[in-house]
Amino acid sequence: MIKQRIFAAFAVAAALMLGAQQAVFAGGKKKEARFTVRIENVSPAAGLRTVGDAKYPFALSPGLYVVTNRKMDFFKAGKKAGVGLEAQAEDGDPGMLSKSLLTKVGSSYMGVFNTPVGADAPGPLLPGGSYEFSFTATEGMKLNLIAMFGQSNDLFYAPVSAVELFKNGEPVSADITDLLRLWDAGTEVNQAPGVGDQQAPRQARPNTGAAENGKVSAVMDSFVYPKTGEVLKVTITAG
Repeated sequence: MIKQRIFAAFAVAAALMLGAQQAVFAGGKKKEARFTVRIENVSPAAGLRTVGDAKYPFALSPGLYVVTNRKMDFFKAGKKAGVGLEAQAEDGDPGMLSKSLLTKVGSSYMGVFNTPVGADAPGPLLPGGSYEFSFTATEGMKLNLIAMFGQSNDLFYAPVSAVELFKNGEPVSADITDLLRLWDAGTEVNQAPGVGDQQAPRQARPNTGAAENGKVSAVMDSFVYPKTGEVLKVTITAG
C-alpha cells in the first residue's frame, strides 16, 4: 500500500511538472505575422528647388532591408563608413552592403528593393512611384532599411534605430516616415543637390568625386534639403 501511494504521488508530481512545462511552452510561443512595407515618392512632380533657383526631380535609389531579432546596424554615427555603406550612399548600390552583412546576420531576413511597383526592371524611385517588399517576422524582430538620396553625392535615408514590428505582443501597422533620417556618409564632398556633376545621375562612372574622409553623421552643410515627409511616405502594414 505504501509503495502504491508513493508511486501515485510520483505520478501526480510528474503530471503536474509536464503540465507546467506544456503551459510554459504554449505561453512562450511567439506570434508571427506577415508584413508589407511600402515606400512612396510623394515629392512634387514639378521638382524641388536648389541653388540658382534650379529644380530637380527627387529620386530614391534601390535599397536594402534587414529583419532580425539581433542588433543589426548599417552604420554607426561618428564612425567612418565601410565600403558597403559607401557604395549604397554614393551610387545607390545595395549589393556590396548586402554581401558584407551576410556573415553577421543571425535569425534574420535580408533583401533588396530595387524595382518600382508596375515597372519591368530595377530603377530609381521617381515622383509618384513606390517600392514594396514583404516578409514574415516573429515577436522580437525589428526592421532596418536604407536607401540613397539619389540626387546627392553620399546622402542616404535610414532610421536612427531599427523599427519595432510588434508592440504589446501585436504586429504593427503604421506610418513610419518620421522615423527616417537623412544621413551623410562622409565619404564624398557634398555638392548642391540635384545639380552636382559628381552625383550619381550626372557622374561619368560610379565611385567618383572628391573624397571627404569624414564620418557618418546627420547632414550638416549649407545646402537646402526637403523634410523627409515632403518627399517620402513609408508605411508598414501587418496582415
